[in-house]
Amino acid sequence: MDDEYDQKIRDMQRAYVDFLDDSDQQGIYNTLVREMIENKGQRLIVSINDLRRANPDRAAGLINNSFEEVSAFQRALKEFVASINANYAKEAEDFFIGFEGSFGSKHV
Repeated sequence: MDDEYDQKIRDMQRAYVDFLDDSDQQGIYNTLVREMIENKGQRLIVSINDLRRANPDRAAGLINNSFEEVSAFQRALKEFVASINANYAKEAEDFFIGFEGSFGSKHV
């Protein structure tokens, strides 16, 4: 059971890394993460609308199972930061995701 759960979390994290690594598309989040690193920031604001367009399953997961999803997203952000600047990823212990956009009838 734990192995299944761990694999589910890893799959979510991989999907979020793929979302952040959008250099083969418009590069919006790739640029935002690089700017966050340059500014020594630890918080990235993500549009739920962008996520909904790129990965509707993960966006729905954020609404219905926010704790696991946000945790996987934040780990993905740290992994992505480490792929750009390993020293900064070690220096800054935690990274955080914030959301903006339309959550429908759900209030956050």
